[in-house]
Amino acid sequence: MIKCMLAACLLLLYGASAVLAQQRSTSSGVFTAEQAKNGERVFQAQCAPCHGADLHSVCPEAPDLTEGAFKYGWQNKTIAYRFQQIRSQMPPGQARSLDDQTYLDIIAYILQFNGLPAGNQKLVPDESTLEQIVITIP
Repeated sequence: MIKCMLAACLLLLYGASAVLAQQRSTSSGVFTAEQAKNGERVFQAQCAPCHGADLHSVCPEAPDLTEGAFKYGWQNKTIAYRFQQIRSQMPPGQARSLDDQTYLDIIAYILQFNGLPAGNQKLVPDESTLEQIVITIP
């Protein structure tokens, strides 16, 4: 009985460490500068009317996407979580009206605007990969 419990505990620990080993942080550069630039273009056209050109909300129902609101709302979430949330709600009344890559480009812009570094690999709409990337704020 004790051997079975010990074996189960070891398997649980091994599984948890394997998941943690696969996770990446946004501090390692998970999007490209070009992707963030594309995201900025779309953000200014599609998102800025509510979220503000400087990511400070101009509408009472739209959250700020920078500073404390960004840190509180995005810290320790996965890119997959933010991607799914934004895609399912934005733009208001027109959810999922943009293609998945465009939503990720917008996320890259928001991350870059908030001081996260660009890297050499583009975010792509593969939810299992996006689930591995945790947002960490500098």
